[in-house]
Amino acid sequence: MSKILQKFLIVNLTIIFILSACRKKEFDEFYGRPETLADPIYQQLQAKGNFTRFLDCIDKSGYKETLSTAGSWTVFAPTDAAFTTYMSENNLTEINATLASAIVRYSMTYDGEKVERLSDNLTAKGFVKNVGFRRRTVYYDFVYDGVDNDGKAIKVIAGNRNGPYLPTDFNNKNLPFFLSPFVTFAGISALDYNYFYPNTEYTGKNVGPGKIIEQDIVAENGVIHIVDKVLTPPQSIDQYISTKAQYGAFKSLLDKYVSYNLNTDITHRYQVLTGKSDNVYAKNYSVLLGFSPNNENYLKEDANDAQIGMYTIFAPTDEAVEAYAKVLLKYYAKNRLQPGNYKAQLNELFSLRSDIIRDFINSHLYRTTVWPSKFNTVNSFLGEATKLTPANVVDKQFLSNGLFYGVNAAQNANVFSTVYGKVNLDPTYYIMKQALDVLGYAIPIKTASLKYIVIPIPDATLVSLGFSYDPFYPSSPIRGDLNILRRLLQTHIIPLGDHAVPNFATTAGILETQGGEYIKYNNGFFSSAGTEDLPAVADKSIKIDSVATAVNGADAYAAKVLMYTVLPVSKHIEKYGTLTTDPYYSFFQYLKNNVTLYTAVTGAIQGVTDGSAYTVFIPTNAAMQAAVTAGLLPKLANGTPNYTPTDAADISKVAKFIQYHIIKSTVASDGQKTGSFESLLKNDSGDAAKVTVFTNTTNTLTLRDVTNTSVNVLLGTTDRSNVLSNRTVIHQINSYLKYQF
Repeated sequence: MSKILQKFLIVNLTIIFILSACRKKEFDEFYGRPETLADPIYQQLQAKGNFTRFLDCIDKSGYKETLSTAGSWTVFAPTDAAFTTYMSENNLTEINATLASAIVRYSMTYDGEKVERLSDNLTAKGFVKNVGFRRRTVYYDFVYDGVDNDGKAIKVIAGNRNGPYLPTDFNNKNLPFFLSPFVTFAGISALDYNYFYPNTEYTGKNVGPGKIIEQDIVAENGVIHIVDKVLTPPQSIDQYISTKAQYGAFKSLLDKYVSYNLNTDITHRYQVLTGKSDNVYAKNYSVLLGFSPNNENYLKEDANDAQIGMYTIFAPTDEAVEAYAKVLLKYYAKNRLQPGNYKAQLNELFSLRSDIIRDFINSHLYRTTVWPSKFNTVNSFLGEATKLTPANVVDKQFLSNGLFYGVNAAQNANVFSTVYGKVNLDPTYYIMKQALDVLGYAIPIKTASLKYIVIPIPDATLVSLGFSYDPFYPSSPIRGDLNILRRLLQTHIIPLGDHAVPNFATTAGILETQGGEYIKYNNGFFSSAGTEDLPAVADKSIKIDSVATAVNGADAYAAKVLMYTVLPVSKHIEKYGTLTTDPYYSFFQYLKNNVTLYTAVTGAIQGVTDGSAYTVFIPTNAAMQAAVTAGLLPKLANGTPNYTPTDAADISKVAKFIQYHIIKSTVASDGQKTGSFESLLKNDSGDAAKVTVFTNTTNTLTLRDVTNTSVNVLLGTTDRSNVLSNRTVIHQINSYLKYQF
């Protein structure tokens, strides 16, 4: 190489070296670790000197590198003093690698957060202030030894959804904390915290059973909060109840909704990690339950919704389940329920009526947090608040996925304790129960705050009427004419409002049914519009066999079904209006001869529409004569009624008179309805003339017409007032109603 070339190379290399050195300096200044940056979590704990036990756990668990390098973690670090207490309380002389790993992983949550941000919930739309009380930790359970439904030993992994297992989710446990912003937001207090952690002072900066004693230590890879307790992962609801023999009966019912499903993804992962050849089965709870007791993920309606919610379970003890089994088995184990065999009988009931067992379980499951101070403000999966109180709680646990209350009494759920409950539990009324559910009549009658009387209809009766239940048709399991069945069911459901259940045995009265029609009772007998149509006197009234009280009313058991009538309203007027001595005679004669209102072939009255409710007020024959004398109705030369007028004006008079005596609502002497009601009579502008029901009691019914004249309904005579017709009630009145058109 020539000297000139050598010099050229030396010069160029020197320039390159100088330029490279300058650029490296600029690179380090821009991208290098700032001198002011805090040390990583591991190094900071190491420097403090009082975390030797926790650091030893970090080393054993294999998380030293993770906590020494880049990342973003929140670490709740227990002091050496906390470890001394923990080891003494648990009689430990050493912490093995498994326990060390659990302690470290449960003390680490994702994303480094200062205390001021821990109560905020990170959603898909950003942070929501003050609503959070949990964070997902690094800890999760993996495969464990279990048994399948046949008792065969298998490898199991807990379900991680309220439904099918998701292999990409590790089912991480969450760490709870009670910070002042959340406690204020939730409307709870130190009492709620100390209910579960009675030995820890509430400070507004509590994490599980511990307290944050130093906060917001910022590290290169997150934030450290120092705590005075060693935090270990709690069991899930599923894990806890499986280890407590006192809940064996309730757990055995839960187990009926468990399936074990082979999971190839977890099986492969397990085999690679362990070198073993076992298959792994996911333990899944049925979606028919309110939630899966082994699911750590809450609802997953948002990725982080476990930050703001958890489940609650009220688990009845074996004694409580045995006591309530008498309710569940009342109609299935008559004269067979002996002490000690209730578990077998509940198993038998499940095979016959799994819905009863399902509802019993779900009445104890809550898909939200039921704090001790809010027992009666949160609804269960069945939509009702618990009837239990803190006095019933014999065991209380803040578990990893929910609050656990062991209780000495079972929940007396509305599906069993209301008027619906009798129909629900008794197999004699199974078709009616299914029809109530399918057709939408069940919800009101199983609401404890709404008072009802239900008259159950036996299966045998419904079958004889052409109805059945066939689950082979899932979209329409009730077979038969549903329009007829709806009306029949409505006739057997009586809303009470704020009235008490009548004394059916010794009193008489009238009750409005769900469909707006009426039934009557009289000294131990029922009657309806349909039964009163029957020719035989013995069939007109139906004996009330018994009355069973419920939390929201009563079930009245009758010997026969209360049928509705299919006859037109005019036929019930005609029934008491054919003979000159009949109370409706004069009114009916004017009606049947009025060509604009009445159709003789069908008995239809113009303006009275099928499916609508009406009340007909019929003046006495004497009152009709008074109306004739007053010129409101046509008359003969001798002043008596002219029932067959030919003059158009007279025909119109009759029509208007009758129309004003029919209102568009059912009204009976039951103390219920008062106010102004439209009649069938309308002026040329289409405005309806109205009749006012001024007084309504069980023995008085007073009307006022548009002239403010009072008219009384004549009560106490069965063939005059409260006469039942087709969605209509007919009353006799002592005078006539005046209109001003």
